Amino acid sequence: MSADLHLHTIYSDGSYRPQDVIEMALKVNINTVAISDHDTLKGIEPAFEYAENKNIEVLPAIEFSTYIDKAEIHILGYYIDYKDPKFKKRVGKIFDARKKRAKKMVELLNQEGIEISYEDVKDIAGDDYIGRPHLAQVMVKKGYIENIKDAFTKQYIKNNGKAYVKKYKISPKQAIKLIKDNGGIPVLAHPVFINYGKPMTEKDIKKLQKRGLMGIEVFHPKHDNNTKNYYKKVAKKLNLIITGGSDFHGENSPGVKIGDIRLKNKYVKRLKEAR
Repeated sequence: MSADLHLHTIYSDGSYRPQDVIEMALKVNINTVAISDHDTLKGIEPAFEYAENKNIEVLPAIEFSTYIDKAEIHILGYYIDYKDPKFKKRVGKIFDARKKRAKKMVELLNQEGIEISYEDVKDIAGDDYIGRPHLAQVMVKKGYIENIKDAFTKQYIKNNGKAYVKKYKISPKQAIKLIKDNGGIPVLAHPVFINYGKPMTEKDIKKLQKRGLMGIEVFHPKHDNNTKNYYKKVAKKLNLIITGGSDFHGENSPGVKIGDIRLKNKYVKRLKEAR
């Protein structure tokens, strides 16, 4: 038996319900999972309810998208108090900013002759968690472009394109503090995979540790053996918690399955002990 501590559902950018995710985990003999949707808490309660009386443990978690300049660094928060009103309010503000951004990009696309609505995009996304790929999918569906990549041009939604709107950004420091103030455990997600930035080095991680970082996601599908060994060495040197997960998104991330990463229970035990 083992754990998969990085799973996404339809409440962010995954394609399966929390209930489906639990069933998939059970089928591949995973006994501990973490629902870690991006910038939202909505998938946690349904997962807990469905997992009740089943041979599986659910860890409440979240994944924040944070930024240092253009580099997008993801911070996971484990054992968060997802019912805490202050925490819910702060997370809600981040989520609402994403929704406002999507609505503004729809307006700008309309000005460029792309006749789509926010409801069209929401239908594709399945929820109010909307990113640029959802806008692109609607543009393909409506026949304005042939491929999703065609939307990511200066004419449309590429960075600084005519219909591009900047993201509401928080820093890693802010996310770490938010998680710790809530009683959770902040962990650096997939440190080798940083959008618009270089892989995190020991020096980078040490800086985050000084801000309160408590762990590193060492085991991840994008980490080859050399990468895993490097970050495991860093974690041990800095006395950081080691975690891992498949980063499962369902059909939105083809080729990645629940259980592709099987975190040993000894690592889960240390994560629990850090609460």
